[in-house]
Amino acid sequence: MARQGAKVFIFTDTDKGGIIHVANIKGGVGKSTVATSLAAALSRKGRTLLIDLDAQGSATHAFGKNPPDCEYTSWSLFAQRFSEAAGNHPAIPSLTNTITGVVHKWESRFFPAIFGTGEITDISVNINTGLDLMPANDQLFHQVSFWNLRNFLFNLNVCRSYYKYIVLDTPSVWNRLTRALYCNSDLNLIPATLNALSTRSLKDYLKNVKHLAERNPRVRIRIVKNEVFGSKRSTIKGKTRTMHENRRFLESLCDQVIIKGESGTSILPKSILFDIEIPESASIRDAQDKGKPVLEVKQYSQASKSFTELAKRVQYVLNMHVPDRKHALLNSPLLAHGSAALTVLCTIGLIGLFFGNSPVRHASAPRPIAPQQLEEAPERIFSHTFRKGDSIYKMAKYAICFFRAKVPSHRQVNEYILETVHIHNKTRIAGEEPVFNVDKIPAGTTLHFYPPAGVTNRKQGELRPVYAYFCSLLADSFPYITGDWCERGTGGGTPHYGIDVAGRMGSKIKSPIEGMAVRHGSRSAGRTLGVVKDGSIIFFSHLDTRFFKTGDRVKKGDDIGTIGMTGRTSGPHVHIGYGIASPSARGARFGNQRYRLTDPKLFFYRQAYFDHQE
Repeated sequence: MARQGAKVFIFTDTDKGGIIHVANIKGGVGKSTVATSLAAALSRKGRTLLIDLDAQGSATHAFGKNPPDCEYTSWSLFAQRFSEAAGNHPAIPSLTNTITGVVHKWESRFFPAIFGTGEITDISVNINTGLDLMPANDQLFHQVSFWNLRNFLFNLNVCRSYYKYIVLDTPSVWNRLTRALYCNSDLNLIPATLNALSTRSLKDYLKNVKHLAERNPRVRIRIVKNEVFGSKRSTIKGKTRTMHENRRFLESLCDQVIIKGESGTSILPKSILFDIEIPESASIRDAQDKGKPVLEVKQYSQASKSFTELAKRVQYVLNMHVPDRKHALLNSPLLAHGSAALTVLCTIGLIGLFFGNSPVRHASAPRPIAPQQLEEAPERIFSHTFRKGDSIYKMAKYAICFFRAKVPSHRQVNEYILETVHIHNKTRIAGEEPVFNVDKIPAGTTLHFYPPAGVTNRKQGELRPVYAYFCSLLADSFPYITGDWCERGTGGGTPHYGIDVAGRMGSKIKSPIEGMAVRHGSRSAGRTLGVVKDGSIIFFSHLDTRFFKTGDRVKKGDDIGTIGMTGRTSGPHVHIGYGIASPSARGARFGNQRYRLTDPKLFFYRQAYFDHQE
């Protein structure tokens, strides 16, 4: 949520600058064009750095540089840490500056992985006066590890000391790096074109961005209309109509802003769309072919004027007030830039603790921390102590279902097991046995299960409560979904009309509703029991035993049967189906009535509505 303050008057000596992250999951919307032209426009207001993080190197080519010819690239920001130059902050007294330089020198020499070493400006390429580039190449195809990301964020903060504006050109992906850039940038700029595909993709993209912004209130977003064809009065009617509809959609996107006045506080909607349109222009393409910014090649073109205006809007947003990330004390110039005195005091304190305290004997070493523990909340992590005969494959399937709400493939299950065992072996303490054979987990071994890194699901937020609901119908500690509507876990053949929940053989199943019981049986479904209510039926197949007969009254929460393997099934599970009474002769027959089968998730949404009404 943004906070509206007084009008911001921007002067050279008060301009804070900041990091501008240019991103969109949709390719072909002109991210590199916006990033390069915006950087060129901002360089007229202060020293600017463009970091090309796209392995294709579009921004690098647009500035006339060939990625293979560049000695250093933006991957260096991931590979190592650089140090902040001494004397870079003239506001600090010269004595403090001198001490800071000496301490930085020794820190960089003995602890380069922590405090950094080398000048970050040595790896940048100068494009124009006030404009530098960190080019991209194929090294960016490397997977960004946890420590690579920490190095990059460290170096990004170092860049703030050298440059007023930092523009990030990113690839069309949504991953851990993208999310980190959203949270660590001062402004996130999303280019969007006015065609149907771009707008449709933007709707899905903004759902993920909104979810991220809800957990990180500092995330600021602005959308800019890019490569706008023609004018609002274009004679191409079909294209004009689509552009007009997409304009209305973009203009409807709002954030909440707090307005404080003498009469109190009000919450009003504020558009996150810049009221400016970057035209589709041949001038931009000509400039890119020459390897120069369009503001240099054709400075009086409409495109150049638009990017100059965009830079003003960006500059205004960057200087708007937002809550500080840290406590005000930590943002003071002496502590933010002159850490030398603090470092010396800490060093003296550590020496005193070392020589003034006797060692603690017979103390057990602390447990190492897995990187996932730093990224995941404790309530999203669970542990299991294995007993003789317990299967890690079942636990892995349960964990993937619990975290990702997805029916995994065999490959995903095996990769997740190796990932979990690797974390255990790297973080175990003295006395804990390592795991060498995943098929024979030693009894008494406790494994910690984290969200799988190699399994993703865009709909996990939507499906997790649905899967948890159906799993809760089984009296089993670790049930999991093995088949969804029209999706079988490992099989093929005909579509799958229901949801399969795997559990321990003989586990009891409870009814989610009250109604009348009806028995059914077939060669494929095995022993089946349904519960009929208000013209619909929810039924359970492959049962071992059934506790009700046709016509019996079933109460909500009653045990209606146990998990079995009757009918055609590859393992103990219950098939949960849902049907609506059909007046025609089509559909599955239960008793004297036929029911048209539909997705059981609709039953979940229906029950959630009724429960809310109560």
